Amino acid sequence: MSDLPEDLVEEILSWVPAISLKPLRSTCKRWKALLKEPRFNEKHFRKAPNQSCVVMLKEYRLFPMSIDLNVVPPSIEFKGALDLKSSRLNSEQLDIAKVFHCDGLLLCITKDNRPVVCNPYLGETRWIQHENGYKRYSRFALGYENNKSGRTYKILMFYEFNRRVSGFEIYEFSSNSWRVVNDPIWVRICYSGVTLKGNAYWISGGKDHSLRSFDFTRERFGRLAPTCQKCGYMALSVVRDEQLSVLHWSVGSAEVEMWVTNNINTEAELSWSKSFAVDMQSSSPFTSLLIDEEKKVALCCDSCFFPYRKVYTIGEDDEYHVEIPYLTDPVLLHYTNPGEGSWWPLFFNYVPSLVQIQS
Repeated sequence: MSDLPEDLVEEILSWVPAISLKPLRSTCKRWKALLKEPRFNEKHFRKAPNQSCVVMLKEYRLFPMSIDLNVVPPSIEFKGALDLKSSRLNSEQLDIAKVFHCDGLLLCITKDNRPVVCNPYLGETRWIQHENGYKRYSRFALGYENNKSGRTYKILMFYEFNRRVSGFEIYEFSSNSWRVVNDPIWVRICYSGVTLKGNAYWISGGKDHSLRSFDFTRERFGRLAPTCQKCGYMALSVVRDEQLSVLHWSVGSAEVEMWVTNNINTEAELSWSKSFAVDMQSSSPFTSLLIDEEKKVALCCDSCFFPYRKVYTIGEDDEYHVEIPYLTDPVLLHYTNPGEGSWWPLFFNYVPSLVQIQS
């Protein structure tokens, strides 16, 4: 390939999955420099096939999962936890209570409520500092602004009081600084959020369970179509980087429903449709991820405060299988303060990428 024109080499490498590019960084200095260029990273992210894996946050660590839907019942196996160190000089592993995923970057909120951004694939870690420190009830989200030069990654921080949030600030990676955002909106957020196409989404409280979004380009909150009119517990997740899905469990009912939106990038008004429903009997699912929309199969688990603490695969026609316990450390079964500093079970699709943590 050394005899090929540079633009052709770049085009070829832009189609190679990220997981296969990592060893190529040591091939030659020219390739190593190319793989670090933000322009190439942007091109690679658009063209290369995504080789995603399901990751679960449990016991303050992030565990990749091996899932086989071609056997009955489907098999689930936890692999070793991702190696997320405090820094290159400190081998201590991060204690993660919450996490946001965007383009291969992980915004991890630690047990003591401090934000740190990691790229596990590249082995990069960056602590996000604030001159005034972080309040006890600070909340965070990761996203990006689309501009002419590509994607500019940002972090949203807001403060929560009495289940309502205000006091918005934005951190920009390019300037390494925080600034206040004067969005007058007050929102009530009850469920864990996700990032899709650069914007953050949450399900808000209230009678209609509306969808709240934050546009990182315009730096404004928005209110989208409600997911369901019935009260109950919900969990929000992303489908193939195109749609949102919601697991809904009504209070007093054994039925668990999976709802899916139309594609987020369309100009049409956001709409929801029920994918399938399952009778889970006495189960209490807390978080979920739609892992196969064609087969209509979802991965879910109950809250760590319910007695089951198991991972499930559920599917239409009332087919579901109780798989395995997801807690192994008996010490973590007991919490002195479950509201703050505690991890909550969470699934997401992690896609390795060459996106660097901008300095």
